[in-house]
Amino acid sequence: MNKNVLLLSAAAVCLFVMGCEPGTSNPPTSPVTGKVTYKGEAVEGATIQFLPSSSEVKVANATSGTDGTYALSTFETGDGAMAGKYKVTVRKLVPVQQGVQKDGENAGEPAYVNKDMLPKKYMSMDSTPLEFEVTASGNQTFDIDLVD
Repeated sequence: MNKNVLLLSAAAVCLFVMGCEPGTSNPPTSPVTGKVTYKGEAVEGATIQFLPSSSEVKVANATSGTDGTYALSTFETGDGAMAGKYKVTVRKLVPVQQGVQKDGENAGEPAYVNKDMLPKKYMSMDSTPLEFEVTASGNQTFDIDLVD
């Protein structure tokens, strides 16, 4: 009898622990897509960040494709963004040769630095003029037309 009680207790504890594990469900998101352009041309390879004004909302990110289009991701690829107000930053970093490496095992080889190819005002939350509000339902499109 004691063996049965022990086995049942162990099984109950296992079920309780399994039932209390954090679930894989995330807060709800809404699909958000758009297109990034600069001087009327599609921007390929731009990093787009939707930075929430509320600490309860998570950051959403995307990288623009060859045609400038993007789809935001928060928890999983392409799942969108949580409802809320966002400031939006956009950057496109490209490696640019700047002299040669002076020491180390790569001395004499080209040295590269990353250069942002878009206007600086879009680089940070403090300076970006871009603001969007994501609603709780429906697909949303936010095209981003960057200007000097």
